[in-house]
Amino acid sequence: MFVLKKYRDFQKEVFEKYSQFIFSHVFKKVGKRNDALDIVQNVFIHLWKYRKQLKKNVADAIIFRTCRQEIYHFYKEYHSGVLGGSVSLEELQVEICDYSEEELEILLEKERRLEAIYCTLDLVPEKRKHIFLMNKIEGRTRKEIAMEMNMSPSAIGNQIDKTFRFLREKLGFKN
Repeated sequence: MFVLKKYRDFQKEVFEKYSQFIFSHVFKKVGKRNDALDIVQNVFIHLWKYRKQLKKNVADAIIFRTCRQEIYHFYKEYHSGVLGGSVSLEELQVEICDYSEEELEILLEKERRLEAIYCTLDLVPEKRKHIFLMNKIEGRTRKEIAMEMNMSPSAIGNQIDKTFRFLREKLGFKN
């Protein structure tokens, strides 16, 4: 029982630490929110399936590799269904690269910054945070958010701008 709890705690830690980053990374690659959510779910299923091999000191590299694999599987399944047969990487025209150590360090630094941003966003009022994430992570326009939240687009813009100013001030980012 203790071992299972240990794995659950580690999986919870991985989810809390990486879920937003994984979603952002996958969404940037596939461009559709629902597809990205499906892929992210598959990433976490894969991570749970291989949780015994997942060590804290190499989790970052494994998570990147798992994202890459799941994006590839998604495109392969999608295109084989659309094209009615098997498909190669060349036909998919999807960039699947193997990261060098230097590139991985750059990605990890970006991840650390992103994590700092998310931690700082927890200090922002919930409604403002929600507006900011809908715009910056989900890629929704100010007008779409305004219609959904029954606010004016300028009020939405003001909330996003206030959040940017707050993040710059707290994290020391320059314009």
